[in-house]
Amino acid sequence: NRKHTLNQKLHLRVESKALISILPLASPSLATSPFSHTLFDRVLQTHVDLQGSVDYAALQADRAPLDNYIDSLALYSPQSHPQRFLSPNHQLAYWINTYNAFVLRGILDAYPVDSVMDIKYFNGFFNRQKFIAGGQEMTLDHLENQIIRPIYKDPRIHFAVNCGALSCPMLENRTFNGADLDLRLAAAQERFMTDPQHIRIDRQAPAIHLSKILDWYGDDFVNWYPNKKDSPSIKTNLLDYLILYLPPKEADFLRQNPDLEISFYEYNWQLNGQSGDK
Repeated sequence: NRKHTLNQKLHLRVESKALISILPLASPSLATSPFSHTLFDRVLQTHVDLQGSVDYAALQADRAPLDNYIDSLALYSPQSHPQRFLSPNHQLAYWINTYNAFVLRGILDAYPVDSVMDIKYFNGFFNRQKFIAGGQEMTLDHLENQIIRPIYKDPRIHFAVNCGALSCPMLENRTFNGADLDLRLAAAQERFMTDPQHIRIDRQAPAIHLSKILDWYGDDFVNWYPNKKDSPSIKTNLLDYLILYLPPKEADFLRQNPDLEISFYEYNWQLNGQSGDK
């Protein structure tokens, strides 16, 4: 009928516009040039402050740069176009940026919302919501636990990926890149280690209070420990890792109190929005 025909024409017109907007990203020259994170860098610098809080309302009103960046992620990844990534560091930088961009996109698609845990209940934001990278459909859980963690085996990524919650490590207001990735991850780790929201030592108890991230992913830190990499049978624990990177006074305290009580903060899943979004 006439209404059905008009709907079909409208649908084709919308599809054509969407395809035209993506086609330039898929040109042959771009398929071999280094992958660019410029669009996402603009998003972060415009809508994320120096404390890592996101102006979600403003980002939703100005979401075209993020949406266009998400479109480019859908076309290219280190798995689909390895020639566009100069080194493993460039690959890992891509995946960290991708995770952070997918989180922002998922929040915007549900906004206004108080917490990512309110999006697709029962952890569905991480386990069921689908995104596309390099033509492959994936969830945030798949991206983190099937790609980033097992392939690159760098525990510092836990201080760089951001899940959109207040208890997450800070979302930086610039993208990661392969050229200085090691320095950036080291800086992110140092920031985490000196933030009492993530690590606090109680000398009176004595006890140490840690981010739940160090509990959930404890094996990543323990297995990375340098001596353990050379001698897998050596016994190490989470405190051994922390001693390597905490400020000297805190590290000395842990050495002197190897049996101190360890507790983990309750995770605050409230949205990491700026004042109007929290």
